Amino acid sequence: MNVQQKNRHSTLDIRCSALPSLLLIADGFTAPDVADRVVTAARAGVPWIQLRDHDASRKDFADAARDLTKRLRAEKPDVLVSINTRLEVAETLGAGVHAGKRGPDVAEAKKSGALTGFSAHDQDEAQRAAHDDADYVSFSPVFPTTSKPDHPSAGLAALRNVCAGVSIPVLALGGLTPERVAGCLDAGAHGVAVLSGILHADDPAGATAKYLYKLDNPK
Repeated sequence: MNVQQKNRHSTLDIRCSALPSLLLIADGFTAPDVADRVVTAARAGVPWIQLRDHDASRKDFADAARDLTKRLRAEKPDVLVSINTRLEVAETLGAGVHAGKRGPDVAEAKKSGALTGFSAHDQDEAQRAAHDDADYVSFSPVFPTTSKPDHPSAGLAALRNVCAGVSIPVLALGGLTPERVAGCLDAGAHGVAVLSGILHADDPAGATAKYLYKLDNPK
């Protein structure tokens, strides 16, 4: 079994066990300083990282994803890596893929055998993704978020409805501070996806510890 096959096998094994409850969305990861913060967060215990950069060229994205994934797996061999949108990069790295309005289709991603998620913004989108056999969905924005200030927040009631309407794990996303984790879990979320709360924190490792504590001790 080569390295790519081994990584793919490890990714698929996630479906047979517990999907991690903390996902770090590494937006802009192609920048070296952001990549360093991502590695710091992984070292501090983040179990799952999604690589995202909508502004990067195909080559820059692929090169940076290869290099950062290598660093992450060297630092934390069991880390789960997902690639936002770029299915061909996910296939090359043996990583999961996160789909959305920018593509790819869930059905297309599933053909590759990748762990497949979808960005949902309402209950209908979540249900369609579940119907198409997505492995999980993220639902956003639950709370007001600095990364998308023009998007109205859905709130915990909407999160609860989404969670009740699908049989796959739902990750709450958008404005997720550690103090808001318990409310999301109570609403039925499997876990949380975080961007600014860790990536833009003064102390990414310390922020990671706070999220992990709240996920393990929600009450």
